[in-house]
Amino acid sequence: MPDRDLPSIQTYNARDGRSLCYRHYPADSNKIVILLHGISEDGHYLRPLAEFISKRGLAQVIVPDLRGYGMHPIRRGDVEYIGQYDDDIEDLTKWIRSSVSSPPKLIIAGHSGGGANAIRLATHRRLAKDIGGFLLLTPSIHPNAPINHKKDPWSTIRINFSKIAFLTILNAVGIRFLNNWIVMRNDKPLALRHGRETLEVSYRLLMSRTTKAKYERYLQAMNQPTLVLVGEKEEVFIPGQYAPLFAEHNQAKVATILDADHDGILSNVGTFREVETWFGTL
Repeated sequence: MPDRDLPSIQTYNARDGRSLCYRHYPADSNKIVILLHGISEDGHYLRPLAEFISKRGLAQVIVPDLRGYGMHPIRRGDVEYIGQYDDDIEDLTKWIRSSVSSPPKLIIAGHSGGGANAIRLATHRRLAKDIGGFLLLTPSIHPNAPINHKKDPWSTIRINFSKIAFLTILNAVGIRFLNNWIVMRNDKPLALRHGRETLEVSYRLLMSRTTKAKYERYLQAMNQPTLVLVGEKEEVFIPGQYAPLFAEHNQAKVATILDADHDGILSNVGTFREVETWFGTL
């Protein structure tokens, strides 16, 4: 699919006055999905799923390029403070409501790191009550969650846990001036790069893209209809751990998508089938 057929970039104003980017996939529906991208990419790669949902008339889809991502970010791989994405997404929902004639049904969706951002919102003191459902595709949650491999030698992502531990101690006593330190790098092969990647991530950005250590309370707060999709060939996380984890904490439906890996789940016909059926229940 050529890039020229993508919806054009639009912007909304966040509370700090910054203009943040998104793409709108329209549909004749009062449901609106905010679809959040992973840790190293912008929203571009989510196009197959966004187009399916919109073209089938299931919902309008808003795909933001989160702060620190996209073609022209303010500072690539960085935010101003921990938790800023929660505020940015709240500001985006306010903008959406101001641009439609009747209150929409809001679904928060996310893939991989975007799934963790979605899960964070389950405890958001202002936004949670307005969320009508969660759609999660192989979501990350927290490093302590059982979905994570203890060690993955094949991953191109390198996280400096010693530096994270040091900065977490400093933050606990109110010292935050080192929060711009880089704590994650993605050694993506040059041949696979396209120029939109965010390959280095600061501490404050990474902490904004994961739940806190007591991740269980976020899952327990997810009382809305929730669909979790996991690829049979998922390689980043442990696919068999999702169903028991969610079953322990909430009533989410967890479905395995045959012949799908971490990114392939976004364009798999099995994914489309599960998503369409789930939207029919909302």
